[in-house]
Amino acid sequence: MRAMLMPNLERVELDGPAASVGQRHEAVVTAFPNATEAGVEILRAGGNAIDAAVAAAWALCVCEPSASGLGGQTVLLVRFADDRIRIIDGHSRAPAAASLDTIKAGQQRRGYRSCTIPSTPATLDWAHRKYGVLSRETVMAPAIRIAEEGYPITPLQHRQARWVADDLRASPAGELFLQDGLPPEIGHMFRQPELAGTLRRLADFGTEDFYHGGIARQIAADMRAAGGLITEEDLASCGPPAQVEPVSTSYRGHRILSIPPPSGGLQLLFALNIIAQISATNSESSDDSWHEAIALASSAVFRERELRPLLPDDLIPQSRQGRLSEDYARQVADSILAPQSTKELATDSAEEPGDTTHLSVCDRDGIIVVLTQSIQSVFGAKVAHRDLGFLYNNYLCTCPRLSHPYELGPGCRPRSNMAPTLVLQGATGRPLLALGAAGSRRIISAILHVLSGVIDLGLDITDAVAAPRVHGLVGRKVWIERPAASNALLARLRARNRIPIVKSRLNFAMGSVNALQLMTDGSAKGAADPRRDGLVEVLS
Repeated sequence: MRAMLMPNLERVELDGPAASVGQRHEAVVTAFPNATEAGVEILRAGGNAIDAAVAAAWALCVCEPSASGLGGQTVLLVRFADDRIRIIDGHSRAPAAASLDTIKAGQQRRGYRSCTIPSTPATLDWAHRKYGVLSRETVMAPAIRIAEEGYPITPLQHRQARWVADDLRASPAGELFLQDGLPPEIGHMFRQPELAGTLRRLADFGTEDFYHGGIARQIAADMRAAGGLITEEDLASCGPPAQVEPVSTSYRGHRILSIPPPSGGLQLLFALNIIAQISATNSESSDDSWHEAIALASSAVFRERELRPLLPDDLIPQSRQGRLSEDYARQVADSILAPQSTKELATDSAEEPGDTTHLSVCDRDGIIVVLTQSIQSVFGAKVAHRDLGFLYNNYLCTCPRLSHPYELGPGCRPRSNMAPTLVLQGATGRPLLALGAAGSRRIISAILHVLSGVIDLGLDITDAVAAPRVHGLVGRKVWIERPAASNALLARLRARNRIPIVKSRLNFAMGSVNALQLMTDGSAKGAADPRRDGLVEVLS
């Protein structure tokens, strides 16, 4: 693989004249086969990309419970047939009683006091009612069927359950997600009758039941009994998701769009700007220089986020634009390339494997949906509502306890790294890539690899998603998948006082990208990350 970051090299040509678009392909890529099939089923039933994405997202709430669910949050980037692009931001908020006094430090990571008010049901239902064309019952039917009939446990799911089995056993979650107190065996048909019942109630009565009706009362009662903080009033306060404009930057002549704070889109765009500045000062072309640039940029953006955080609601738009300015990227690139630039780096904070899920969908009319949803950590808060069948999130673990724009408090919005992203091709402005990722902070470095792999290296989307990755932590450590860990790269990083840590090939912790590549003739290609259980289907 030949890196092509440097401006003196021949540029990979992606801007050929637009061919006349015939019949557009439809495509669905998600993190689990049953969810992909749910999206395809809805497209074949006459649904649009929003119907299909929502159906697949409901299905992921069933068949990927370690990553997302009714107790989490969801964000979408939608490109409509008339070229409008909107963010549907379903970020959750802390309950009104959340404070440093009511939530001790040890309670932020797991348990009933680590939860924000679930917003996934509100977001999915609102997006479907606003922009879908099929009935709610039709769109939710695949998820209900999967919950009732079951799906086979994968090796990854067995391994994840093993990681957290002790925590799950300590709560009703163990009754739902373990078999006789043990992780479900590989191939076991995993059925969730309680969750099927909850989904059926939502299909019949809408999410009004979740936020104002019987389900809300059940959640509030569960929280009271277990010492949690979410009340009926908190649930009733969860309104529709916000519709906001995306953040964007230019990279190699293409327009890159993603989601604003408190999500991770700004970090992604900032990292691309840093890579562009690094390449402008480096005449070398090699795999090692490419991986080094991604490692340095992915580390720098999170360090800058800690040192200079933006307000959660971005009350000062100029600060957002400042973060994406060429001058700022050049300043940061110069600082990380300077000799002894690691002197001031903090000790690395721990980075858990992290869990989230992502899907991308396109339809015949040109609608594109990139959707990311999560319950934060693997199996979220590790606690669940026994009768309703879903896990609660643990998003309050992302809220600092010190004075900070995102500090823990009533109604605070937790930070996330979710970054559903759309790439518009240079001169034509047509969609080129629709992608996003799972994996906590590795969401950013994973998307960087794929974007740069396609745009700078000219890789096919499948090769770009499967290529080995690196990830720079906030401090000195750099994670490297084994195929990328050449002696030369290790030496380069050590020369910068970094600490390389070699990970296995296709490592779960290095993020999981699910992406679509849209071709000039209207066809589509897709790639599901081999690091997890995903599947892509293209309908012609």
